[in-house]
Amino acid sequence: MNLFRTFKKHLQRKSIADQLLYGIMAATVISLLFIGHYWTSLETRRFKKQSDEIRDRFVNSRMDLARDEVTRAIGFINYNRSLSEERMRLGLKQRVDEAWAIASNIYEENKATKSRSEIEKMIRDALRPIRFSNDRGDIFIYTTSGVSVLLPRSKHLENIPSLDHQDQHGNFVVRKEVELLRQVDQGFIHYYVPGKDNPGDSTLLKSSYIRRFAPFNWYLGSKDYLEDFEAVMKERILEYLSKIRYGNDGYLFVNTIGGEALITNGVKHLWPQDIRNSKDSNWIQVYQKQVDIYNTSGSGFIEYQFRRLMSEDFETKISYLGTVKEWGWIVGTGFYENEVESFIRENRKLMEAQIRSTIAHIVLSLSVVLIFIWLVSRWISRKFAQGFAIFNLHFRKAGLESIEINQKNLVFSEFRELAESVNAMTEELNNARKSLVKERSLLRSLIDSSPDFIFFKDLNSNFVGCNKAFADYVGIEESELIGRNDYDFFQKEAADKYHQFDRQIIADHIPVRSEEWITMADGSRRLMDTLKVLNFDSAGNPIGIVAISRDISDKEEIQQKYIEAKEKAEEADRLKTAFLANMSHEIRTPMNSIIGFSNLLTEEDLTPEDKAEFIRHINHGSETLLSLIDDIIDIAKIEAGQLMVTFEPYNLREMMDELYVTHAELLKRKGKDHVKLILEKDQLPGSDVVLTDPFRLKQVMTNLLVNAVKFTEKGSITYGYKVTGDFLNFYVKDTGIGISPEGLKVIFERFRQDNRYGIKHQGGTGLGLAISRHIVQLLGGDITVTSSPGEGALFSFIIPYNAYHETVKDKRKGRDSTFNMDWSAKTILVVEDVESHYNYIRSALMRTGINMLRVTSGQESVDICLNDHQIDIVLMDVNLPDMDGYTATGKIKAHKPEIPVIAQTAYNQPGEEERSRKAGCDAYISKPVKLKELLDALAGFLDNQT
Repeated sequence: MNLFRTFKKHLQRKSIADQLLYGIMAATVISLLFIGHYWTSLETRRFKKQSDEIRDRFVNSRMDLARDEVTRAIGFINYNRSLSEERMRLGLKQRVDEAWAIASNIYEENKATKSRSEIEKMIRDALRPIRFSNDRGDIFIYTTSGVSVLLPRSKHLENIPSLDHQDQHGNFVVRKEVELLRQVDQGFIHYYVPGKDNPGDSTLLKSSYIRRFAPFNWYLGSKDYLEDFEAVMKERILEYLSKIRYGNDGYLFVNTIGGEALITNGVKHLWPQDIRNSKDSNWIQVYQKQVDIYNTSGSGFIEYQFRRLMSEDFETKISYLGTVKEWGWIVGTGFYENEVESFIRENRKLMEAQIRSTIAHIVLSLSVVLIFIWLVSRWISRKFAQGFAIFNLHFRKAGLESIEINQKNLVFSEFRELAESVNAMTEELNNARKSLVKERSLLRSLIDSSPDFIFFKDLNSNFVGCNKAFADYVGIEESELIGRNDYDFFQKEAADKYHQFDRQIIADHIPVRSEEWITMADGSRRLMDTLKVLNFDSAGNPIGIVAISRDISDKEEIQQKYIEAKEKAEEADRLKTAFLANMSHEIRTPMNSIIGFSNLLTEEDLTPEDKAEFIRHINHGSETLLSLIDDIIDIAKIEAGQLMVTFEPYNLREMMDELYVTHAELLKRKGKDHVKLILEKDQLPGSDVVLTDPFRLKQVMTNLLVNAVKFTEKGSITYGYKVTGDFLNFYVKDTGIGISPEGLKVIFERFRQDNRYGIKHQGGTGLGLAISRHIVQLLGGDITVTSSPGEGALFSFIIPYNAYHETVKDKRKGRDSTFNMDWSAKTILVVEDVESHYNYIRSALMRTGINMLRVTSGQESVDICLNDHQIDIVLMDVNLPDMDGYTATGKIKAHKPEIPVIAQTAYNQPGEEERSRKAGCDAYISKPVKLKELLDALAGFLDNQT
């Protein structure tokens, strides 16, 4: 009580400032004590809460990490599983295709020198030792009728009919394969079994891939079981999973539902470990929890006791499990729960150090606050007036210099509110100024980045600014451009035009647009499109001119290309129209001869000479029409890129002799006996046989010789060939009308001819030389022409000289007459569905006395050949309604290979004869069938039969 009175008396002796200071100090000390106690309690609760949050976050993060790793591993497994079937099929196809290539190579290399049985043995011996897919796979061979040819693992079952053979699941394997080959030449066959978990679903058991081997009516194949294929895949996947590590010591483990441990502690077992018989009761209990997850949800977390690596103590572990039920796998990973405690201990140490540091800072701060409060209290009592003066001084500075008032120097709230209002106004002013600067900078960057020329002028046409592109064009900096005009940079004529545009836009207030060519600094000329407009101030008064000049050279170039393309299209349309008109003439001319002379043949009082003459004209018209059709087909193939050449040995000298006979007759028929035909043949280094396409080579020479005959009225026609290095040089030279310089530019183009004489007086379609040039290019050469009007023409072309040194059998010479043929003891089967074609063949063969049978479908031809043993030869049409001729031939040859089959077809194209040979035909003739060719073909077989 006395102490309180003493303290009260002491305060009464102090000034107001001292009392305020003591009161503030006492209040501060009490507040500090309260704050210290409250802060200590708060920090204790916060630390406990942080520890719980850290524990939860740690566990959740490790659980998320474990779930992600297991999900990623199962995704990897399922991805590889999804590809297993496709990879197995690709592997089967690759191996069978390789075996098929081996067999084909053996057949092609030995078919001319060895018998079929020898070749078959060579193929079996080559394919028998082939093994693949870890020795699971091999190649088997069956005939297309189901007889086993090669069974590498069951040689005792070879050469046995196997259509009724069933595998352990009841599948007629060979029968299914034979049925597939009736539809396609190669393909897969898949076999399925009921699923393990759901019998209603089916699971792939195995796959087979087969491919037809046509020369022996075989098919090659191989098979593989998906389970065996996946076994290898599982090993690779386990190797991969065992190497996965994450975090500090994270790893994966893999067990099976059958109780086998495949990966333990991140290590793959060389041999699966039997968990149930491991005598480790803890391991067995943990495994049982894994099985429960497998049989229920299929994935989830489990908690159990387990030994850490390199330790004998059990610790609580949390693991996440996932399952691959197709393989019966349990995949998991986990972490030990006590890892969080060590993590929390480390954080506790950090937090305690942080608390100590915070307390030190608080004590220091409070000391400063106490001192500051003491100073402030004294300052308030003695410097109030001075403070007001300072505020007024700062207020005047802020208004005059546009600077912010420092509120920290102000004591009273009224002054701080006033300073805040002034500062807000100053900030708005500064923001407006910055925004203006930014917009000007952005506009400048945009103008300078434009490739167009942009420049500004005042109303006196003096430059006041430009962008970088325009400055580069005139070759000076923008600062040097300002204040100057067009006469300082351009020619007077151009400057006058620019000033006229400026005066016009100032007077009319209408934008001016112009186009002009300019020369750039690099010497290139560019077309510029320039637009000039007036620039107005906020009151609407003009203050200058803004101009933008854009490069439109590319646009102009595109327009020119469009015009050129349009002209080319119109030219092509004109040429096609002319071609169609000319084609009508070329078709009607031979048709007029055929129809006219056919009508004349019906007259009764014709002499034999008249009939022979009429028939000759009809035949000539037919050949002309056929040649025209061939040209049209060839040019269509050229446009489609489908014209091909087939190389084979051919006697060049014989071809040139045949051309001589043919075109000497043509000269005679056209009444040009006085034109001399000369053949020049160079001696080849080897034999006269070369490797080329005889049909196409003869077609080119015929086109050139026919043109020479057509345009030569006197003098001579010389043709031949000579060897020039590694090339054969063919030529046709005439003394005809020649070709104009304009004609030389276009005669090798389609539908084009030399028209200097006006109407094409000699006829023709304009296709022959275009076709000839394309054929020569396909043969590996090129064709050229030299000519002058009135001096004839020289066409020459070169092709590679491919000498052929093997002996080529002479072609059978044709017969001169049919009356010396007596085939009355022979029987021919004519397979022809068109009545007129059959009537022609019947009439042609009637005088030979041969017995004729006729059917109209492929199936009928097969049936009659298999049932009638008197048939000596078959004339087979290829295009039949139900079964094509090649298929029918294959079936006939499969049972009666001794019966000759001659194919007749209207598909008179290169490669068709080779196709007929592959189908089993012994000979080939094309429609329209000529009597002499038909008789020669038949005689080649009937005259040799006993």
